[in-house]
Amino acid sequence: MHPDQVGPYRIERKIGAGGMGNVYLGVHNVTGKQAAVKVLPPSMAREDGFVERFRREIESLRKLSNRHIIELYEDGTTDDATFYYSMEYIDGPTLTTEITDRKRLPWKEVLEFALQICAALKAAHDAGIVHRDLKPSNLLLTKDRVIKLTDFGVASLFAASRLTRTGGIVGTAEYMSPEQARGQRAAHRSDLYSLGAVMYAMLTGRPPFTGPTANDILQKHQFAHFDKPSRYAPDIPRLLEDLVCQLLEKDPAKRPHDALVLMKRLEQIRARQQFQEDNAESPTMERSSHEEMLLGDSHDTSTPVGQPGPATIVRNVMRHEVAASLIKSPLARFFDNIFVLLTLFMLLIVAGIWLGRRPTIDPAQNLDSARIILNEPPSPAWMRARDDYLQPLLNSSLLPELKVEIQALIDKANQYEFTSSLRVGGESSVTAESEIQRLIRKAVELYRDGDAATACAQLNLILDVAKSDPRSGYLVVFLNATLKEWDGKTSSSGRGELFTMLVGRVNSSVGKELEIARSGLRAAVTLYEDDPAVQMQVEEAKQLLKSLPTTAE
Repeated sequence: MHPDQVGPYRIERKIGAGGMGNVYLGVHNVTGKQAAVKVLPPSMAREDGFVERFRREIESLRKLSNRHIIELYEDGTTDDATFYYSMEYIDGPTLTTEITDRKRLPWKEVLEFALQICAALKAAHDAGIVHRDLKPSNLLLTKDRVIKLTDFGVASLFAASRLTRTGGIVGTAEYMSPEQARGQRAAHRSDLYSLGAVMYAMLTGRPPFTGPTANDILQKHQFAHFDKPSRYAPDIPRLLEDLVCQLLEKDPAKRPHDALVLMKRLEQIRARQQFQEDNAESPTMERSSHEEMLLGDSHDTSTPVGQPGPATIVRNVMRHEVAASLIKSPLARFFDNIFVLLTLFMLLIVAGIWLGRRPTIDPAQNLDSARIILNEPPSPAWMRARDDYLQPLLNSSLLPELKVEIQALIDKANQYEFTSSLRVGGESSVTAESEIQRLIRKAVELYRDGDAATACAQLNLILDVAKSDPRSGYLVVFLNATLKEWDGKTSSSGRGELFTMLVGRVNSSVGKELEIARSGLRAAVTLYEDDPAVQMQVEEAKQLLKSLPTTAE
């Protein structure tokens, strides 16, 4: 039984369902515009994880504007605590339905669909969003055969809070990258792997790996080899098959660098195939004209005296064509020379030796590159340095003696992602990776609501807390810059841990460090003094502050 009304939308029928609630076809009461209304019912809204993920999906869509990504209209909460958002309604099938009905798609159509999906992924990646669950059922087809990417419920948004435990797995087994199957962080190349799996399914009618259970499939993604697409679709171009196989490489570094590079590769394959087809048609047409001429002559039984007969005409034409085929172009004559070929062969050997002796980039060089980038002004390059240089070093344990420094640089990039996601000039999600970040979001919301004085006061106190944590170096820089610029449903999770951390720093510090730690704890007491959820921790902190030596005051 579906609801009759959700927000300003009159509900007509249910059009979908999933782990994050139901989707209905709704009609706006005022404008009469149709929309797909996604609803998180009250039973799910009582679980923090579902609410955070639902809000994150809204925030992901809010950041995106692309022809091949579903458009967000509005979002809100009803009187009975039902969370919802409305989006573009597509009256068409999913790519799953298309593959099921047609068994497998022609390679030209796969090429066009892949280009559209690439455009959607590029827009998402440029906005700092990794989809993490690209699959045929999340790709809708309009009546004009335009692909629309949807369902950003598990997308990774600017290092937003991880909604699964460390090492947990998010995504769909058949289309999941090997790094996701291992529980590692998904990056933009993880989406490219999933696109390769989707292209494989379109070309062959089946995903690259199948199995009786999800665990079996995940194991195959990590260790097994798939059948080449040409086994099921022998007509596909070799270049297209090679690209699909490259997308499905186990090692992310062996896949195309990003969605833009992949788009260029797909466009090149399309142009090359079109060129070959165009050039294959011209000689055929010429031969057909010759054949028609010869056939016409052969049907003419009356040959004038002194003129060659049909057999002679055919012989002469054949001789002419054979002679013409033996005439070589200047370029062909140049290469048809033993000395030229030997010279080229020697050059190839020298080039191979030179390339083989070129120094390879070692882990230390990657770390040096990351250091240089993260010492430059904040930019998306920080996140690329983290994903391309630092995270692989940490995962592979190639520089164990520098693990602490590598983690510190990753933390710095993560903090930049978080501060970028705030979007101080517009709306933002209330999710956070830590309690300090939650407080910053709350202050930003106060500022947007017009209470600049309170927001600045809160941010100053948060700054004191952040200063007491040596890992929050970039946050401190950001908070100072934000205060200069301004000039002038709450979850209790994390607050207890924050007090535990601050109290632990006070108890383990001496001298000047003790004064900094005491200042951070006092700021936390001021922030939470009226919060009943942490009154016990507040009182304990007050008693500890009173017991400190007067020199610390």
